[in-house]
Amino acid sequence: MTSFLGHDKVRQTFCQSLANNKLHHAWILAGDKGLGKAGFAQQAAHFLLNSRNRPTDFSHIQDDEAGHLLAAGSHPDFRLLRRGAKGDKEEKKARDNGLDSLEEHELARNIKVDQIRALQPLFQNQASISEYRVVVIDAADDLERAGGNAILKNLEEPPKNTIFFLISHMPDRLLPTIRSRCQMLRFDPLSDADMRIILKNAGATLTDADIDALVVAGEGSPGRALQYIEAGLAELEGIAREIIKTGDRDNRLKSDLARKLSLKAATPRYRAFLERAPSLIAEQIKSANMSCSLPAIEKWREASDLATAALPKALDNQAVIFRLGSLMGELAQAGRVK
Repeated sequence: MTSFLGHDKVRQTFCQSLANNKLHHAWILAGDKGLGKAGFAQQAAHFLLNSRNRPTDFSHIQDDEAGHLLAAGSHPDFRLLRRGAKGDKEEKKARDNGLDSLEEHELARNIKVDQIRALQPLFQNQASISEYRVVVIDAADDLERAGGNAILKNLEEPPKNTIFFLISHMPDRLLPTIRSRCQMLRFDPLSDADMRIILKNAGATLTDADIDALVVAGEGSPGRALQYIEAGLAELEGIAREIIKTGDRDNRLKSDLARKLSLKAATPRYRAFLERAPSLIAEQIKSANMSCSLPAIEKWREASDLATAALPKALDNQAVIFRLGSLMGELAQAGRVK
């Protein structure tokens, strides 16, 4: 496993609690999606399961047996609970290619209560090869109500030397009784410097211009930025910024953007651009000192509403992208964006 980058405060809080023999049995890792909460949980698990030669900090974790077992998904003292496959077809795909191969629509809506019940044999005996047992729930927001009640019983009467990590993007929506039995670790957006290191490590072919664009687009979230890499967002954002700069009066750039994102194979890129476009417009409004301009704010609001409705309402991809491009171009045509 690689060392964990960023979030020094939460890492230090966790490591100090262990060093002081005050390690809480359950932790809520709270923050927006893509900030690195799952990576932290994996590194914390490795940190705890490395019983033979535990380091003093995540940054000193070495390549060892615990890491190899975790990477292979076969550590006997570790469990990761996530939403499973939606049906038999998706189940087969997951068996053949791994759960990560499934798209969002191929996953079950919730983490089922049966998945929580399947944990119980783990707690009936001592840890197999480590001092601790570790359970990661990614994400606790996905627990069906019966599953939430089931895990609550384990939190109320925690098995000896068992540590729970509940990843949550919306901790306020968790059962109050679950929150009351966990210690909260809040994750903030990463610095630009940390984002650059992560992006350089993740994409050897990225240019400095690509990284600059992705740092801005990621807004402190490496997960979001990495998703944008896979979607080729840097190219799309370059076209969008050119529209904002020039206005694209002949519609050449808007048509090119819409064409690139209209094909079925471009669905991941389309989703990424829908997420990014309103933020891009907002950034331009702010940078051009248009925050008090009602017409500009209305353009941002229309872009946000359109991007939000596009997928649920199955709106025509090409028409949606062309309209988003038009809203960007109208800012330039008004002569208010440099």
